[in-house]
Formats: sequence, C-alpha cells, structure tokens
Amino acid sequence: MTRIIAGEWRGHSLPKLKTGTVRPTTDRARTVLFDTLRNVQDLNVLDLYSGTGALGFEALSRGAASLVSIDKDPNYIHMQKTWIKDRGKQFKAYVGDVGSILKRLGQKYDLILADPPYDQGISNDILGLIEAHISAQGVFVFEKSKRDESTLNSKLFVLEKEKVVAETKIQIYKACGI
Repeated sequence: MTRIIAGEWRGHSLPKLKTGTVRPTTDRARTVLFDTLRNVQDLNVLDLYSGTGALGFEALSRGAASLVSIDKDPNYIHMQKTWIKDRGKQFKAYVGDVGSILKRLGQKYDLILADPPYDQGISNDILGLIEAHISAQGVFVFEKSKRDESTLNSKLFVLEKEKVVAETKIQIYKACGI
C-alpha cells in the first residue's frame, strides 16, 4: 500500500486501483527524492504521467503551493480527484496525452515531476514542452529504469544529482540559461 511519507498527510494511504499498469514510485524512492530536493514549500508543481498521484501528493503534503496532475488513464485521475477533494489544496487534474495537455497549459512550474513508463521515456518533443513550462530556477525530476544510461538532450537543463533506488533511477535537473 502506498502512503504519504512526510508532511501534513504523513501516513495517509493513497487508494490503489485493481486494474492498470501503473508502477507507483516506492516509498523508499520518494523518501530519497524528497530528501534530496529538501524543500518544496510554496512551489507550483506539475506531475506528468501521474498515475496514483503519489509524487505530486507527497509534494503537496510537504508544503507545495499547488499541483497540476496529468495522466492518460481517467480512472487514475478520478481516483486522485476523489482523494484530494476535501483536503483544501490547490489541485487540477487533466486526462489525456501529456504532450497535448502541455501544449494547452500556459503556466510555469517550479518543480516538474515525470515518471513515464520505463519503456516510453521522454521524447525530444515532450522535453521541449517541459522546458517551456519550467520557471527560471525550476527543477525537473525524471524517473526511469536504473538500466537506462541516457541523459536528456537539453540546452536548458543541467543534471544536478542522480540517485538509484532499487530498480529506479532518479535524475534531478536544474534549469539554467532561461
């Protein structure tokens, strides 16, 4: 069972659907990620390929100002909306293809989280849209398989840290040169 690790909702369970192919970020990987990020207080967060919402909800629990969540599966988005509805946080969720929705969003985000299916990765087109939505000092977190040795082909993002937790590689990029 996936739980919120720290903050206002520490210990609260996230609902789990019995169907779908989502691979939620493990508690250990989320702990390592947010311990590495240190402070997400008052950040505007965008969670791509959000699935259960574990990453984005962890950020909100730790004090993020707002969360926008995108996933192609309407069941997961419905579950996220149900879970968050009475918690008094600024939250929006969109069902659909990440690229199509990013093209419609006009806001910049301080923290963008992306945990696509390991076999999908991040295309150059999606990366360009992510770059267009990051704030000047923003951080982009990319989760992928620990066996994936690639780095992003970006003129904007610089790899700051890389952590491996079990089967997951977490890459933390900082925006520079905006």
